[in-house]
Amino acid sequence: MTPISLRSAVVLTLTLLLLNGCSGYRVGNISGQEVQGVKSVYVPMAKNQSFTPEIQATVTSAVVRRFDNDGTLQTMNSDHADSQLDITITDVKMTPTRSTQDNVLITAQYQVEVIAKVTFINRRTGRPVVTNQEFRGTALYYVAQDVQEGKRQAIPSACENLAYNIVKRFTEGW
Repeated sequence: MTPISLRSAVVLTLTLLLLNGCSGYRVGNISGQEVQGVKSVYVPMAKNQSFTPEIQATVTSAVVRRFDNDGTLQTMNSDHADSQLDITITDVKMTPTRSTQDNVLITAQYQVEVIAKVTFINRRTGRPVVTNQEFRGTALYYVAQDVQEGKRQAIPSACENLAYNIVKRFTEGW
């Protein structure tokens, strides 16, 4: 093989690999098949069935902010939206993840997990796209002096992670 044909073969192979790697990408509307044509979403205040007080406002705000930042679906009030996203917070869990170096019986790090069930209704078709699908958001925090204070500070991060997971499901269609 001559150096020019070898170089051409390498360039052709790399080009084919690059194009094959991008085969899943689309230009334009990136939402899933079940939400085609939906351009707006109404997110009512989340319901709270957990024992964590006032978390519903944090979750709702995080989801609305995430939709607004993403830009695929515009958040609107109830009367004008093409779809509705209902969120029910079912649990907030704290799990020890790391102990101190000196004593394995003392927890140094916890993971807080916010668990929610989501129903997404396409108002244009009148059918639910997703019914009671479970989503989770997590955040880690280190215990300094007060375990409860650490949890209180980590919950907004877990809510942001939950919002990311929820919005990604409906804007990327995965």
